Amino acid sequence: MLALFYSLAIHMYHALGGWPASIGERGFPTALVAHSTVTWNVFIVLVLSLFVSPIPILACLLVERWRRFAVYFAAYAGAVLVCFAITQFAAPAQFLNWWRD
Repeated sequence: MLALFYSLAIHMYHALGGWPASIGERGFPTALVAHSTVTWNVFIVLVLSLFVSPIPILACLLVERWRRFAVYFAAYAGAVLVCFAITQFAAPAQFLNWWRD
């Protein structure tokens, strides 16, 4: 998640000669649009998986034989949250404005 996100920022900065002046992908090179699409899809899947992660954690806590696995699901959810926080607080403001829109 982090590698795709920050590589997209670097790719965008170099391909456009700076940060985008407007939202959207109009006028972007094809490779940059593809990179953006892949990054967005991975980002969405990982963030949406946070909404599903309580189900396997709860299932592991309810089944005694599976309890030891709950920590792995919780670590995954924590890692996704940390990655999400790093993308929101450490990226350049101009890139984040484009990303959020």
